[in-house]
Amino acid sequence: MSVDSVDSHKRFRAALQCGFSLLADTEFAVSKQYSGIIESFNASKRTTFIIDKAGYIRAIDREVKVKTHGEDVVARIKEVLPKIAVGQPAPDFIATDGTGETHQLSQFNGKKNVVLAFYPRDFGRG
Repeated sequence: MSVDSVDSHKRFRAALQCGFSLLADTEFAVSKQYSGIIESFNASKRTTFIIDKAGYIRAIDREVKVKTHGEDVVARIKEVLPKIAVGQPAPDFIATDGTGETHQLSQFNGKKNVVLAFYPRDFGRG
């Protein structure tokens, strides 16, 4: 994410053949909330946030090294994301059910057993 234009991101993504989305924060709303602004450059501060699938911030890097950033992020993800194994505490998550109600795994601790059964998409319309 940067404060650059959407068109700038399109060109950058095409040139580097990125396999992920680039987000344009042209109004500085996200930058102000997350990284802060460098007033003299009218740009966001270079900061990386690692956010897990449940929406929890797992790491913040405020000292980004441009040359090794990709490798640094991959190594940090391996360090901070929960390792799921038998006998270990289950990583907390938030999910929405078919009625639109949101549930958090930690809300069931000490109250109910929970079964998570994953399956491929049902290939239906929903």
